[in-house]
Amino acid sequence: MDIRKNAVDLTDEERDRFLEAVIRLKHRPASSGPAGLNVYDQFVALHSAVMAVVPPGSPPGTTVNYGHWNIGFCPWHRQYLRRFEKALQAEVPGVTVPYWDWTDHAGATAKLFTGDFLGSLTSDEPEPLADSVLRNPVPPPERPAWWPTDIVGVTGYAVHPLLEESFGTSLARGSDVAEWPPGRTHIARLEQLVLQQPGVHPFWYFWAALEEGFMGRDDNGAQVFVPTHNTGHNFIGGHMSGAFSPNDPVFWLHHANVDRLWANWQARRLAAVPGSKPQDHYPPPQQLSPFTHDPQPPGHARDDRMWPWVGTTPGYDTLVTSHVKALLPDFSGDPAVSVRDVLDTRTIDAEGYAYAPPL
Repeated sequence: MDIRKNAVDLTDEERDRFLEAVIRLKHRPASSGPAGLNVYDQFVALHSAVMAVVPPGSPPGTTVNYGHWNIGFCPWHRQYLRRFEKALQAEVPGVTVPYWDWTDHAGATAKLFTGDFLGSLTSDEPEPLADSVLRNPVPPPERPAWWPTDIVGVTGYAVHPLLEESFGTSLARGSDVAEWPPGRTHIARLEQLVLQQPGVHPFWYFWAALEEGFMGRDDNGAQVFVPTHNTGHNFIGGHMSGAFSPNDPVFWLHHANVDRLWANWQARRLAAVPGSKPQDHYPPPQQLSPFTHDPQPPGHARDDRMWPWVGTTPGYDTLVTSHVKALLPDFSGDPAVSVRDVLDTRTIDAEGYAYAPPL
């Protein structure tokens, strides 16, 4: 079983193996698409395309966000992150995606957002990274011992011109978001969040709080906003703040923490309801949203297939530009994957994975 560790607990070797896998994937030619396209950029393009999926039989111009703004946010990103992790393992066997524990900001600043890992943060207007191997280019004297010299033309970490969203082709960060970090107590409460309301599954409230943030109380009892997933993107800023946010490798650590919190919530629910199964802790398909009273959109219900992992099912499309569409990976030869298929991290595939607690 693969084990995802807290990023601040990685050994130097584990950190370097992860970075090497990222750099190698960024230079791995894609099996399809235009010349010069790499596998990493295919994943970046996919994150935008999932926001505008056209399901089979939909009226012209109708799109569904299969990965955000509803309960499918959790399972879609779990599958997406796992497929990316498998792609990394094809480059460097055994590597896993570490997680960014949002509540340990001091640890992250000291060990994660540094020149020898993912690069420093910028608290002003977005600007290109000035340190780390995620620069473009990385001067030869500053390239680490693991730098892949067996691949021709590896000079740094470049953002694809069609995916740069006006931030440029050198990875940029920077924002003035001050609502960070979330408190340890608040996140601990999120992991245990169970709002009981007749006819409403508690996962609805957990998902909304995890994706969007929620209201809590400070030590004096005053109401405060607790930042979570959405704010984390904007706190990093730059490329991380847009539809092509996976351009910034922080994305994967950010979403590993999102997935970890969901996995912890699931484990608590399974323990609290003896004999229950993972599917019992996801809303039944017929249940309406308690927020909008609308049905669950396609791709979000428990037995729905999640685009682009729909196998050979015909009729799907995505309303992105033709140039971006040409960058998308082709999963049509793979088995279809439903929400139900990814509800258990231990059985998501032949190996499965789990999270190591912070040291």
